[in-house]
Amino acid sequence: MSEALSELQERYERLKGQSVLDEATQALFADLFAEAERLQASNLTLRRTILKSSSKESRMSTKLRDALYE
Repeated sequence: MSEALSELQERYERLKGQSVLDEATQALFADLFAEAERLQASNLTLRRTILKSSSKESRMSTKLRDALYE
């Protein structure tokens, strides 16, 4: 979980502890936090996939590249 999301979660827990939020609002926030965590995990997976695919690209050797640019 990111630092920003953790901070928001803590703020939510404080409000929930003070009984400022009704049950419907608590359920909404719980759903929003669950979705944010799911999206963050998906984002991390996509970033890793992109990193792996970009590292597997065929790279020309420096000698070949130099010869082609001459």
